[in-house]
Amino acid sequence: MRAIKCLLIVFLIIGCVDLMIGKASPVPMRDINAVLRDHDRELLAMPNVAGVYVGALEGTGEPCLKVMLKHEPSKRDQQIPKRIEGYPVVTEITGEIRPLK
Repeated sequence: MRAIKCLLIVFLIIGCVDLMIGKASPVPMRDINAVLRDHDRELLAMPNVAGVYVGALEGTGEPCLKVMLKHEPSKRDQQIPKRIEGYPVVTEITGEIRPLK
């Protein structure tokens, strides 16, 4: 029984170290719509961002956050994160988005 407890502690420590150094990807903990709602303003405040929405990754159908860009990002543009709260973030060039008249 003592050996099992020691083994469990070792696995727990290894898992924590992997998370801290980035080997294990964080698992989303909250609904993706809530994540988008909490982060949409900070994304939309970036000069090149035209819009944000919940989408799905091609091939896997995994939920992701889509960020629509007005033009190709330059080095001066703020970096858009690769993941937000465990969900992948995908950018796409859509151009300027304007309401229809």
